Amino acid sequence: MRKLIIGAAAAALVASGAVAQAAPVARTAAPVDEAESMGGNPIFLGVLGAIVLGLIIWQINDDDDEALPTSP
Repeated sequence: MRKLIIGAAAAALVASGAVAQAAPVARTAAPVDEAESMGGNPIFLGVLGAIVLGLIIWQINDDDDEALPTSP
């Protein structure tokens, strides 16, 4: 699982440069009357971030004890 996470992180780093270069330079401002609807729910985003962080920490600390010797 660690190889998958490391590979995804490396792919994201490689792709971020290409995405940043492909973005248009001149952007128009959002209309003021639609400014509030574009924000999202901060409570939902915080809970989602906490869940993702918990899953990442759980996956890092997941120890299967496969390499530990056992007493005969």
